[in-house]
Amino acid sequence: MISIEQCRGARGILGWTQQNLADSSGLSKTAINNFEKGHSDIKAESLRAIRMAFESADIEFLGQDGIRKKAENIRIIHGQDAMNELLEDIHATMGARNGEILIMNADNTLSSQITTQKLFDHIELIKSNKIGQRVLCAKGTKNVLSPNDECRWLLPATAQTCLLTFIYGSKIAFRLWDQSMIVIIDSPAAHTSETKRFEHVWSGATIPSQQESANGDRQAEA
Repeated sequence: MISIEQCRGARGILGWTQQNLADSSGLSKTAINNFEKGHSDIKAESLRAIRMAFESADIEFLGQDGIRKKAENIRIIHGQDAMNELLEDIHATMGARNGEILIMNADNTLSSQITTQKLFDHIELIKSNKIGQRVLCAKGTKNVLSPNDECRWLLPATAQTCLLTFIYGSKIAFRLWDQSMIVIIDSPAAHTSETKRFEHVWSGATIPSQQESANGDRQAEA
């Protein structure tokens, strides 16, 4: 799954200490040190945690011994199933890891572009992996992709000028204006930049009142 040489080499590329890797993987520094020195057997789940920590930092593993820093890449998906394909990419990226999905400028048309099964799969992904999901949306939108979404209302002027944006893993995805094409960018730098933008807009967005939330729940159930 990952060799001692790959582990050391990946740390070297990233400039990580053993403690950095321990913090990112959820293991102890002693466990990392023992593994790299070959002093003890290591469980398969611990190897997976190490690999996921490196992959989250854009390290790619090639064969039994190779590694490289992942290059930024762009993927374009289009057609009626574009939103379903985006959810599949979110699931592949976020599966088996804790984290957060940020969604900007969602509206009531979003759920209609997703099949019922994909929506159920998405809700299960969030529940099973304790993934947080925050949504900035037009006023009155509720339960965009999950009943547990934390939502805030966008200012009307902001909602009119923003594209629907998903921020997850090391990726960002934009739905273009014709709503049938989505651009996915896998770039840590772009992800960091868009996360900062999301947080800036989030801080100025309106928190729905309890009455508005209740009305939204009733509308969703209807």
